[in-house]
Amino acid sequence: MFVQDWFEPEGGIHGYLKRFLASGDPTFQHIAIWTLLQLLEADDTRLKNLIGQSTEIVTMIRNIADKNIDSDDEGDDGEGEVVALARRSADLLSGGNGTFGKVQ
Repeated sequence: MFVQDWFEPEGGIHGYLKRFLASGDPTFQHIAIWTLLQLLEADDTRLKNLIGQSTEIVTMIRNIADKNIDSDDEGDDGEGEVVALARRSADLLSGGNGTFGKVQ
């Protein structure tokens, strides 16, 4: 169902994810990243390929995952959780080897 509705109707799941990720609002970003993580963890190869082929979504996820959040700076908007979810999503998109976002 998610593969079938990826682009339609009206931008489909792809459009929803793009709009929520681009919003800049941590609440909307959290919703989008959580949704994306659920889709990636479903382990559907076709769906994972569709997500991975969307350079816009992948770029936005990586940009969020690259943010440095100190535990003191997390704030009330849950930005630290959003970053953690984005890092997990980016890790799954890169093959799930656990290396994305780790300090070398």
